[in-house]
Amino acid sequence: MANILLRSPYFVTDTTASHLSAQLALSIDGTLTYTILKNATSNRTVFEIATLVKDFYVASYSVLDTVAISYVMTTFTAVDGGGTGTAQSAVTHTGFYGYSEFKDGVNEDIDPNDYELTNTGDTRILYLPDNVASTAYDMNSGTATATTISATGVSFPAASGNYRWTVNRICSAKYSPVQMIFINKNGIPQDFYFFLKAIENVTVKSENYKRNIFKQSTSNYNTTDHQIQTFNKNGKKRFTLNTEYVIEQYNEVIQDILLSEYVWIIWNGVVRPVTVITSSLLKKTSLNDKLIQYTLEVEDANDIINNIV
Repeated sequence: MANILLRSPYFVTDTTASHLSAQLALSIDGTLTYTILKNATSNRTVFEIATLVKDFYVASYSVLDTVAISYVMTTFTAVDGGGTGTAQSAVTHTGFYGYSEFKDGVNEDIDPNDYELTNTGDTRILYLPDNVASTAYDMNSGTATATTISATGVSFPAASGNYRWTVNRICSAKYSPVQMIFINKNGIPQDFYFFLKAIENVTVKSENYKRNIFKQSTSNYNTTDHQIQTFNKNGKKRFTLNTEYVIEQYNEVIQDILLSEYVWIIWNGVVRPVTVITSSLLKKTSLNDKLIQYTLEVEDANDIINNIV
């Protein structure tokens, strides 16, 4: 069993000395979902399963969602599933909506032991407002396990017991911190707070056409009618958010936010799904920049006017 990352390819391979084709019966969350038959090449058959499984991931800002994966490989002595079939034992995995990097190579997964799932740039330092609780995850004997970070205190043992989380409490007297939750590189919902100036901006788009307002019955037109008629008018809200001064290792966390496909912010007490508009990151260092601080732009992942049909 492996904890696989669904945003990167994950290959399962069957190699025998005699099979000419193989069938993969893939079950997702306990339901047989895909049955795929392929002919072998040099007694090797390869299936990529992450692309198929990730469509069944359900994103949540409040709880960790994973996907249960199970598959059975059956080899056949003839092409196209012909001849004698031999079924192998079922293999199970857990899918996390994360990704590996190119440098990691093929089939990188989550180490079942001593693996920090909440991304802090390998420092295990969390930036939180005063009197605010949070959650941090690590891999504890093969299971993603949450550690409750209470609203007070600055040091908490990880669930695995192999290290501790250190909390930097930030007192923001001038600005109200904006909470962001994003699905990080390990597929974990993670809190991140923007402590400095935050700005809300509204952008509106529309279409229009010129209509004929002349009335044949009166040989006149009404000067209060719209000759230029607007339609399909809607808008989005965009937010400019500024981080507190952070340590250099948090460059990796900011990169993680930019690469995340699921991001939310809590604005005036309302959870808003957003899209990160900022698309580039110049990584700052304490040597070059002394103090490290970032500005990100995000936009509502929906229109202001409800147009869901």
